[in-house]
Amino acid sequence: MKTTKLEKLLFIFIAILPILDIFSFTFRNVFQTSISPSTFVRPIVPIIAILIIFFKNKFKLKTLLVCGIYGVYGLTHLILYDLQMSGSSYGTVIGEFQYIVNYSFMILNLFLYLYIFKTSEKANELKKYVWIASIIYIVSIYIAIFTGTSSSTYIEGIGKKGWFESGNSICTILILSLCILLPMLKDKTLTWKFSRKKIITGMVITIIGIGIFLTTIVGTRTGLLGFVLVIVFYLLCEAFFYLKKKISPQILMAGSCALLIVIIVGGLFASNVLLQRRKHLENQDSSIIDSSTGKPSHVTGDILKLKEQIEAGELDEDYMPKPNQNAILALYEYANQEELPLTERRIQQLVYHINLIKEQKNLGLLLFGNGFLANYPELTLEMEIPAFLFNFGIVGFILYFGPFLCLFIFSLKEGIKHKEKVDTEYMMLLLGCLLSFALSFLAGYTFFNSSSMIMIIVLNTLLYRKTTK
Repeated sequence: MKTTKLEKLLFIFIAILPILDIFSFTFRNVFQTSISPSTFVRPIVPIIAILIIFFKNKFKLKTLLVCGIYGVYGLTHLILYDLQMSGSSYGTVIGEFQYIVNYSFMILNLFLYLYIFKTSEKANELKKYVWIASIIYIVSIYIAIFTGTSSSTYIEGIGKKGWFESGNSICTILILSLCILLPMLKDKTLTWKFSRKKIITGMVITIIGIGIFLTTIVGTRTGLLGFVLVIVFYLLCEAFFYLKKKISPQILMAGSCALLIVIIVGGLFASNVLLQRRKHLENQDSSIIDSSTGKPSHVTGDILKLKEQIEAGELDEDYMPKPNQNAILALYEYANQEELPLTERRIQQLVYHINLIKEQKNLGLLLFGNGFLANYPELTLEMEIPAFLFNFGIVGFILYFGPFLCLFIFSLKEGIKHKEKVDTEYMMLLLGCLLSFALSFLAGYTFFNSSSMIMIIVLNTLLYRKTTK
């Protein structure tokens, strides 16, 4: 029941993230079931921790009040979602409930890590366990590739992502972990069982392994651009503070050489994978002809078919409500006017949801959301931060995304106020939190993914501690 045991529990939870992800992938793809050991382990750890804190401390009323707010919001959202469901909806009330539970657990985990580690002397140990998780991630990926059991990043067979469900998700986890790992190269406050030389060697090998995977193997722009951005930003920070304080010239030189090698090698190998993917997408762009214009369509074949059915009056409101139909017509008009590429699905989804809010004209849906899974499958909003606002409403945006935004603004404000105390670690943690926003917006499913969610929470916890210190 002691705090130290809670700390160890949360440390272990970070270390086993890749194992839980591998279990999820294996049970879903090998045993063809949606239930795996990770289904039970992921929620049970924060539940045990919060129960211990709840019965041990004296702020029970506040805890119950906050839980009540999230509970009332969740219930209201689900009631409105049920009313919005139609024949064209992508999911069920149970599916929507899963999103509410996942995002609520995200806030619960954020509270746990901040509460336990904000003043703990062992908070620095979080970095070690992020490194352990990163090692397991990258070693398992290479084992999967060498044994020929790796899954492909794309359905066309392009890229490799190991025994993990999503290429973008594994890229996000590794990119965010780099924001924690790189400053550790010169962190002398950490204590190790091995010599510092061996530890630094091991960390460099881990970072190189991650870099090779992100730039040459996985085949995503998220991996390639994210890795280069993080490394370049780190080296710029080191260069700036070296010129300012004359520190770490060896790391600056070694990092510059490593970056040059990675960019050259990565550019040669990754270009082939990315070009294959880009060529496939370009072929898709011209594969559908819009009968209304006689030219290549700027929306998908399914959306084009829906548009034609709407104009012909063939869709009844039980299958698709009138506001949704009008939003599709507005999307079609915008896509043609701006000549959007057929493959820019996320932009099409965003345009549709902006128009849907305008068409619905409903204060309840604006406040509590019109439902993430209430829409046609192709129009489910993958951009996560806009989804918080449109699908979960203004209240959902404040409850789920607001805490992370507030922590970032607080840290940025304090960094500007005390700029003379800013160092590379602070800048990298700030970059990691900013990248989590960018990846959530551009790639999606960043905060929803259980493992990248924990990585974001660790980044915010470390940044908060660094800022308050």
